[in-house]
Amino acid sequence: MLDIISFLTRIPIRKETRIEAVAAKTYLFPIAALSIGLLVAVVAFVSFCFFASAPEIAALFTLLAIYLVTGLIHLDGLADFFDGLMASGDSRKKHNAMKDVKIGISGVFAVVFVILLTLFAINTLGTTEGTVNFDLDAFYKFAAVFVIAEVSAKLSMNTCLLLGRGSGIESGMGALFIRSTTMPKYLVALISAVLISLIFTAFSVRFFIVFSGIIVAGFSSYVAKRNFGAVTGDVVGASNELARCSALLIWAILCV
Repeated sequence: MLDIISFLTRIPIRKETRIEAVAAKTYLFPIAALSIGLLVAVVAFVSFCFFASAPEIAALFTLLAIYLVTGLIHLDGLADFFDGLMASGDSRKKHNAMKDVKIGISGVFAVVFVILLTLFAINTLGTTEGTVNFDLDAFYKFAAVFVIAEVSAKLSMNTCLLLGRGSGIESGMGALFIRSTTMPKYLVALISAVLISLIFTAFSVRFFIVFSGIIVAGFSSYVAKRNFGAVTGDVVGASNELARCSALLIWAILCV
């Protein structure tokens, strides 16, 4: 679990992360997401209480907290994914464009667009769910939002890894994670995500938001196989960002 948290966050738990250990225990991703979501929820709760008259600033601090905790590695995957998608040519040229160390304009646009959508969703959620009173009920509402969004993002990664099996990628970190993914491990991740969601939604309509990560992963994997011939680590990282953004947007729409 320490390796998982060290891999998925910038929290300095270990000096060196054992990638093989992380790849073997990806079914713990949703549980790690619980920790990430709670940390972000604390920042969001304090920010929206302190900046009650300026929710945009509170939303910005919350967005900053997300990436201070999780890092930017998955945003890099999102940029590479869209650079590859928008490249012209056959699947090999698209794959090479995705693996290019330089970020193109397509990748920059995708990152900016997803960040803006996430920021607007957080602002909406903070003003509808928020309160200036420090109490457990108010914090529970914030925790529910950011825990479910993060669990959905990590479940999306688990789903991409499962759907990537047999896609032909034989090298790279993504290939290691895909080879280590099995259906029993995926079911453990899915059950964990469901149980965490039940705790924070009490089987209301918001409970089903966590499954948006599966939909995002399915669509991302389908697009990746059509364009690159396989699911790669960049695709998995992109699904994390897209799923978190989608979950927050859906929650914001339900709150309006």
